[in-house]
Amino acid sequence: MGELKQAGRSAYFDNFRFILIFLVVAGHFLLPLDKTRFSNNIFYLIYTFHMPCFIFVSGYFSTHVVQNGKFRADKLIQIVWLYILFKILTHFTEGLIDGHIGLYIDFFEESGAPWYLLALALWYLTIPFIRELDTRVVMAGSVIISLLSGYEHSVNSILALDRTLAFAPFFYAGYYMNGRKFNINFHNRHRVLLLIPAFITAAFLFLCTYDLLMPYSHIVYGINYFRLGSELYPYGGLIRFAWYIITVLLSLGLMAVVPKKRTIFTAIGSRTLQIYILHRLIRDLMQYYGFFDLVNVHSKLWIIGLLVLSLLLTIVLGNPWITGVFEVIRKFPTRFISKS
Repeated sequence: MGELKQAGRSAYFDNFRFILIFLVVAGHFLLPLDKTRFSNNIFYLIYTFHMPCFIFVSGYFSTHVVQNGKFRADKLIQIVWLYILFKILTHFTEGLIDGHIGLYIDFFEESGAPWYLLALALWYLTIPFIRELDTRVVMAGSVIISLLSGYEHSVNSILALDRTLAFAPFFYAGYYMNGRKFNINFHNRHRVLLLIPAFITAAFLFLCTYDLLMPYSHIVYGINYFRLGSELYPYGGLIRFAWYIITVLLSLGLMAVVPKKRTIFTAIGSRTLQIYILHRLIRDLMQYYGFFDLVNVHSKLWIIGLLVLSLLLTIVLGNPWITGVFEVIRKFPTRFISKS
């Protein structure tokens, strides 16, 4: 494949995942703040591409779900198990913030952070079917369904279907890319060709989101188009398609500069799932105890400091001791089933 590996892992993709999970943490730490031009533009620059990239990588490494023609039910069970735990925990942490923790938990409706695990389970279920189909049919079909789904009011946070369909093309793109020669050894000329449009796009988003792009910004959540407003609703599909193009430009630019060799952060990039779950719970508790009320959103230094804090938390939560505990919890249901 062209990337360097250590102990059977891809150093390139682990480096890539470390960058992406840091952006996930940073985005969630910026979310509770009152928006200023500086913080808002950073936030939407991150949100424009970080989850599509993350999902692309998830798709890339999802080929293990079907091995020797057999569906790996244990992989699906583990993801569903983690979703249930994550859903319960966020129910309590979000309840603390809201001032009321209800007794009822709706496991079939999700629009918060656990949505990713629910969507991943649904994408896993489609793999036995799409692996038999032509790549072009699946990719074109997933894009068309995604673009049209935003017009259907019944496609909402039930089963996280709005985001599951909106982000599906990135998952399938990653899945099919694994079966091809994915060359990450970019030549300098190719790297420049990828970096220039990515830099221009990122600069435009950073400078103009607050002033020009705010009416379109919710498209990055995979929302139903009615949330864009009545004037933009008819153009929702076109706006989502434009978002896809922007996401691809930014993603390719980032992929061109990800280190191919092992770094001090490579190992952490192999532990993104535990970071994804735990950082959200910590952020909720920090919000409950008033941490974000102390942040001076009008100070660029405070915002940069919050990004540094996000980086440090990403590193801490990627600790191998946490991994040991997390893996025991993650594999618990499949170990129980195997013994029964």
